[in-house]
Amino acid sequence: MAKVAVFIDGSNLYFAVKDGLGIQDPIDVEKLSHKLVGSRELVRIYYYNAPPPPQEDPEIKKGQQAFRDRLGYIDYLQRRDGRLVERYFKFKCPECKTVREYKKHLQKGVDTRLAVDLVTLAVRKYYDIGILISGDGDFIEAVNFVKEHTHKRIENAFVMWRGWDRKLREAADVRITLTKEFLSDCLVEKR
Repeated sequence: MAKVAVFIDGSNLYFAVKDGLGIQDPIDVEKLSHKLVGSRELVRIYYYNAPPPPQEDPEIKKGQQAFRDRLGYIDYLQRRDGRLVERYFKFKCPECKTVREYKKHLQKGVDTRLAVDLVTLAVRKYYDIGILISGDGDFIEAVNFVKEHTHKRIENAFVMWRGWDRKLREAADVRITLTKEFLSDCLVEKR
């Protein structure tokens, strides 16, 4: 039986589902992973993200923390946290010419960690099939390396919208389009 490892780019998935499909409810990564793995053997789920940025709204903060806490109860899930860095940007209004500065939090270390794990775990023969849940073109070289040098298969699951890099889709052995219908039974149940 094929051993399968699932690699989830958490932020990339969150924004694709929210912006690309209009789904506001969080995805249950355990249900999604098991659905993608099917009858094959799941060896581990790797979930990559950075801690959420500081929130003013206590309800948003509470929801984010609840989601992260739930990850700790999922069997075979390994959370891989990156870090947040503050960056300041300037924006010039094209109409009034006013320049404003704003702060944005960027995640760092997430894509690199995912790419390194995808490659090193394939080289170590930890999995036969890797399922990459991301549309980020930064993973193309890692996917190609795994296929060419370890002869492992890579499946790529993502939302069909502007955030799914065409070259990443082409690099994958199997492409799985995540649609509203596909994800309908993979949402976090409301309590």
